[in-house]
Amino acid sequence: MIPKVTYGTRVRGLLEYLWGPGKAEEHVAPHLVAGYDDVARLAPGRHDRDGERWSLDKLAARLDAPQIAAGERGVKQYVWQCSLSLPAQEGQLDDATWGRIAGRFVQEMGFAGDAERAGCRWIAVRHGLSVKGNDHVHLVVTLAAEDGAPVWLRQDKRRSQQVADLLEDEFGLGKWTPGRAGATRRPELTRPEVERARRVDQTPDRELLRRQVRAALAGATSEAEWVARMKGAGLLVAARTSATDRDQVVGYAVALPPAGAGKPHWYAGRSLDGDLSLTQIRKRWPDVPPPVAGQWKTADSAESPTLRGEDRMAVWRSSAAALEAISGRLGGVAPGSPQWPVVARASADLLARVAAATEPSGRGPVTRAADALARAAAPPRRAPAPAASTIAVELGRVADALMVTGPARDGGEAAVLLAVVVQVARLVVALAELRAAEQQAHAAGAAARAAAHLMPLLAQGAAHVEREVPGPRVGREEPDVTWARARVDPADQQTQR
Repeated sequence: MIPKVTYGTRVRGLLEYLWGPGKAEEHVAPHLVAGYDDVARLAPGRHDRDGERWSLDKLAARLDAPQIAAGERGVKQYVWQCSLSLPAQEGQLDDATWGRIAGRFVQEMGFAGDAERAGCRWIAVRHGLSVKGNDHVHLVVTLAAEDGAPVWLRQDKRRSQQVADLLEDEFGLGKWTPGRAGATRRPELTRPEVERARRVDQTPDRELLRRQVRAALAGATSEAEWVARMKGAGLLVAARTSATDRDQVVGYAVALPPAGAGKPHWYAGRSLDGDLSLTQIRKRWPDVPPPVAGQWKTADSAESPTLRGEDRMAVWRSSAAALEAISGRLGGVAPGSPQWPVVARASADLLARVAAATEPSGRGPVTRAADALARAAAPPRRAPAPAASTIAVELGRVADALMVTGPARDGGEAAVLLAVVVQVARLVVALAELRAAEQQAHAAGAAARAAAHLMPLLAQGAAHVEREVPGPRVGREEPDVTWARARVDPADQQTQR
């Protein structure tokens, strides 16, 4: 559950927004699910004249009353608003459950008062799913107690994260936010990004870039090699240099080539994902001197050779066999081993590479699993360089091999490529079990989410080939790809045992 806190100075203005159509017509059937008083008494009605407008005067006056009583003592930005949002994969809750969550959230935040002090007035509003498909409620609290005493907040945003963590356990919700446990954070998509992608029915640039930058890292042995791979994948790459030393690279930005005469949309590495900042990436090669700005600029694109169909399938068969052997070795590494952080990261990089091969447009279950596993493998923000691991090196070699194959081109190739997906799925399941054994709840939740995306491929044995065809709108959970079922021939089955 993700809390997002904002502040304001007008209750009536916020109510008009919550009971209005929303910025993307997403406010469908707005209604109260909880409040400081009986919901039936608080709920606004509609104007008798046309029946299309809500009568919000009485509700606004009730919420404003304590602030009016506070007078000059009152908090200037006294309207406290917090959206409680579930990731799309969590599904939807009913009104009664949301009402209980809202009540407990208000109580744990200290807004409900206690035997020694009066509480605040508050409501919880629910309407349609967000633009990104998230079920959510909006909490509106006025920061003045019933007796007119102002309510001054301190570190309320941090407290809201702690309360969300508590309520996830209490209500049996998934642990989908590793950043709350100290891992590097992943910036959210902005509304303009989502709407821009929706207009052209494509995956948002930030998501595609995040995946491609991570795929370029898979198996890379130096910063220069990683830069060359990004350029080889067709990305625009720019180095950011120090203000005092123009040769020293201190950051980077990437963009997709623009269509036609358009301008590229650039994203700094840290704006893609916290563990994709240059500082975090350089921890992968602590003993390799970083290239200077001129070397970033002149790095040659790492272009992959073109393989024949037989050669591509040979690479996939050998990769599946290697992954099966690696999965067997993972069982011998104990929870808490210093190897696990680098193995988890190498697995996330590898899955990004597999997603690039199976779903080039960035849509589908493998892609969603790659995004989730990256969060499960996210390192702490101040983590040192991870320990060396022969298993991680082997995963990198598999990723290197997959870089030269490209996507499957027909059902026969898809059946062979499926063997790789199956072995990666088993690897992800093992990582999810490990995170749970280590009692890393948020990382375990993200890894379990990744495994859940891949389980249908394990269970059904479905081979998939992506055809670039129009699909559902951005933000939905269904893939915009055509999955072709194919039988795996006996020779290929040996790689899946």
